[in-house]
Amino acid sequence: MATMLRVAVLLGQVAALAFAHVASAQQAPARGGFWYALGIGEGWAQVSCTICKGQQQPGLSAHLRLGGSLSRHVVIAGEGAAWQRNTDGVRQTLASLGAAAYWYPGRRRTPLYLKGGLGFVTHRAEDGTDAITSTGFGPQMGLGYEFAVGRRLFFAPFFNVGWGVWFGSVKFNGAQAINPATVTFAQLGLGLTGRP
Repeated sequence: MATMLRVAVLLGQVAALAFAHVASAQQAPARGGFWYALGIGEGWAQVSCTICKGQQQPGLSAHLRLGGSLSRHVVIAGEGAAWQRNTDGVRQTLASLGAAAYWYPGRRRTPLYLKGGLGFVTHRAEDGTDAITSTGFGPQMGLGYEFAVGRRLFFAPFFNVGWGVWFGSVKFNGAQAINPATVTFAQLGLGLTGRP
């Protein structure tokens, strides 16, 4: 609950800053070349299988993206994301690695983007004695909106979700426990995008 409150306060402060730059935010983002993005926010992880509870677990999450432009409206990136939660002596972590394309629709490139890609997701829960590791490969989707805060710097509220639905498995202390499994990961937060 405290994490969600911190994220809400952070997003509110950034939204106020972004709206103070409405005029520059209406400009199309800079095009061409290398780009990067860092993001932080609330994340939710869920493992679903025949012996799993399948509950959504909130926690702190972050991501890093590095990529380049294919055209005026399409950019691509390799990206990594992480999530963690510590409760009742159980430490849970999640990592996601993937590749995605970002599409900026409209005749003139708009600040809104839609994301689609593929990624590998792994979730681990351990209590100091036992460890359960769940993995899967599958689609990623998302959307965001870039507010210009400088010539080549943008704040971007975002929502991402990834599903590890193919080749999923659950291991208990390194030994295969069950097939198949689905690992779901969602993020809601604020990113900073740069186009040097």
